[in-house]
Amino acid sequence: MRQDAYMRAYELVVHVQSGVPGAGAAIDRLRDDATASDWPEVVRIALFAAAVAAGRSNHLQRRAAVARLLSQSEQDGAPVMVALALAMRACLDPATGRPDPAMTSGDEDLARATVILESADGTLIERISAHNACAQAFGIRWLWELCDQQYATALSLAPDPPAPWARYVLPAIAYNRAEIQVNWACVHRQAGEQDLLVERWRTWQTVLSSTASEGMPHAWTVELDALGLVLGALVGENVSDRASDMLPVVVPEEHPGAWPIGWLHLALALSEQRAGRFDRAREAAEMAVAEIDPTGSAEPYDLALFIAAELESGARPTAAMRYARRQLSLRWSHQLALHSSTLGRIQAERLRREHDVITQQAHRDDLTALLNRRGLARYVESLHRQEVASVSLLVLDLDNFKSVNDRYGHQIGDAALVSVGHLLCAHVRQSDCAVRLGGDEFALVLASAGNDVARRRAEALVDAVRAQPWDDLCAGLAMTVSVGLASGRTAEFTSLIERADRALYKAKRSGRDTVVCDFGDRVAI
Repeated sequence: MRQDAYMRAYELVVHVQSGVPGAGAAIDRLRDDATASDWPEVVRIALFAAAVAAGRSNHLQRRAAVARLLSQSEQDGAPVMVALALAMRACLDPATGRPDPAMTSGDEDLARATVILESADGTLIERISAHNACAQAFGIRWLWELCDQQYATALSLAPDPPAPWARYVLPAIAYNRAEIQVNWACVHRQAGEQDLLVERWRTWQTVLSSTASEGMPHAWTVELDALGLVLGALVGENVSDRASDMLPVVVPEEHPGAWPIGWLHLALALSEQRAGRFDRAREAAEMAVAEIDPTGSAEPYDLALFIAAELESGARPTAAMRYARRQLSLRWSHQLALHSSTLGRIQAERLRREHDVITQQAHRDDLTALLNRRGLARYVESLHRQEVASVSLLVLDLDNFKSVNDRYGHQIGDAALVSVGHLLCAHVRQSDCAVRLGGDEFALVLASAGNDVARRRAEALVDAVRAQPWDDLCAGLAMTVSVGLASGRTAEFTSLIERADRALYKAKRSGRDTVVCDFGDRVAI
């Protein structure tokens, strides 16, 4: 049932993209059910679906929906979904459909998302979705090479043969990658880069012949047919008859997010211009300008204007055409500079993350990945900065651990320490920390935890260690832990360590496998 709900969330993403009625309400119901069932991965995908649905709303609603997805993903510690949310947020800044000449916070988000995906673990379907979102963010910035790389990476992750879930993500990515070839080709045509059009055509054919394109909704295939005619006309095919045949059969209600009529008129204009039928070409170009959405399909719209201007000027090098070519050249030069600066920003983000990893490694125990003593000191400093007044400190020592190493060997001993580390992580909140102090000695720091709460946590930990199936690790192995607990003011953390150590010593003398608490006014077993 849980996996079905997860797949249902992705199905609703497709429903939203296809304009299926009632998809928004279904997303809300699924999110509520997943929250009640404590299925965080389903909640995240439902929030993703809601953010996609908000794409048809106003800017503030879109931003709020993406913010909810980002917050939940960060809270859950889901790096791939964090990257997905960052990439979606990066799509919000260039709201006009034009690449912004100035760097924005969205560019920072996009660089972060790109680098996160280079190493983050996650399910294939989520990674593919995140690469798709990055590609879209690069695309609206006219960073075609980076956009195409992200789409290619997304498609390369798809399993062969396709998994059942592939129908929820791969057709959309195949559509997007095919569409971007047309957008890119429109810019090539305006810039006079005829030789590069063939590359776009070859990629188009590769994408649409792949298994990723299988299962596309009918409306999408009609839209791709129209875009394909534009690209075919750009590479020199005569598409006039095919475009004319499609025009009367396109149904507006089937294309809420796109309008292929304008693309068909553009294909006609290109073919008629090439054939020298300039009156028909001018008529088709004007229809294309009237029908193409200048925001949602900025590049085909610009090309339609460009073709109309060419036809208007005829063979004369008019001032208007010279001006248009100069402006295009300047914008294209800017895009090359933006591409270079974006690569630099991505590299800077890589270096920053590498530095963070090195810093983290300096504060982590190599064996268990828990904080070490340096990490503990930094954590306590952060409590001071946050003005956390009180803490509870649990100091733990494995009972008779030396005999474990002597009897079973250090490899089993190390494995036991790692298991204890996992148990400690399971007993900490996000605001707490788990530490390996050294050897077989560990600690838990519980921020703002009352005495009763701290004692229950300590007793639960002792019970968990005792109940751990150690025999699975090595036949005959059994382990227990003794805990010393001290509570007090954060500002007196050094004395807390001393009190917890004394309580631990008393727990050892009292027979081990127990908790001794020092609450300042009393010591209790």
